[in-house]
Amino acid sequence: MESYRHEHRMNPGVRQRQAGVTAIGFVFLAALFGVIALGVLKVVPLYLQNMRLTTVLESVQVELDGNGGSALGIKNALYSRFSIEGLTIPEESVKITQVREGYQVRIQYENRTEYVADLWFLLEFDKQIEIRR
Repeated sequence: MESYRHEHRMNPGVRQRQAGVTAIGFVFLAALFGVIALGVLKVVPLYLQNMRLTTVLESVQVELDGNGGSALGIKNALYSRFSIEGLTIPEESVKITQVREGYQVRIQYENRTEYVADLWFLLEFDKQIEIRR
């Protein structure tokens, strides 16, 4: 073997010691996963609330579809279900408009949660159903 290659060869013992993650690499990965996990923990309840809202809208649509209800009856049905499910939707977010075949119910709202210090997550939701007379 050439002499210049022999000097730069690694012996087998050194090669085995270089496997794995260093302590600094582990701390960096743990911090990265921690930041992502905290974000997920903050956002998941907002999506669960949105799923409950979708369920409420679908059940009101099934209950009132084809019954010839009024806008006030739809609003009362929505808010009674909101209280049962524990949802707090601002009244100005719920818009009930009369359309040709019945009523259109549209709920647009923003939901926010604090992430870290002055950073916030802001999610906008827009749900819409149509209730026939």
